Amino acid sequence: MSPLNKFLLQVLLWLPICFAAWYFLSILFTGPLASIVGALMTWIYPAIIERVAQDGNGLIVITHLVVSMSADDGGAAGEILFELNPLKYGYCVPLYTALVLATPGDYGTKVMRWLIGNIILLAVQVFGVSAEILKLLAFEVGDEASAMLGFSAWGYEAVALAYQLGSLILPPVVPIMIWFGQFQDALPNVLRKTAAEV
Repeated sequence: MSPLNKFLLQVLLWLPICFAAWYFLSILFTGPLASIVGALMTWIYPAIIERVAQDGNGLIVITHLVVSMSADDGGAAGEILFELNPLKYGYCVPLYTALVLATPGDYGTKVMRWLIGNIILLAVQVFGVSAEILKLLAFEVGDEASAMLGFSAWGYEAVALAYQLGSLILPPVVPIMIWFGQFQDALPNVLRKTAAEV
């Protein structure tokens, strides 16, 4: 078996293990993500967002926006909150981890590169979750939230683009780019040996 095929097979074998471990341990990673996103969003939009809290491996965004009930329901008022699933932005972590584990090289170097890569992937997750919060506030929560954001027409387009970028493009692409940038020194040997065998 060529080194390239062996590498691809190892990636395929590591993927389900990494995904299972990530899913069952995701509750441990959601807390720091909630803290970072909460600090960022309450700093940028303090009049709208009260806090972002962890709820298991999900997030709850608590706003200052008030919804009033009808007189038939007692006329009570309450804050608007909504739930998010941050896991749809975090699958980049097990993908990247499987690539690192399958790459030949020194264990200590791989661990250091993996830690650096995960810091970058945390930024990807923060971007994705923050973009989704803005998308919900701008388009789905109501006119009050949309007015408080004060976006221009281009601002709404930017929010929609950021959401698409954060949910569809960055999670699958960034881990591969990080891995390629960190381990390109190992790739020529694998490709050279494969070319020699062909």
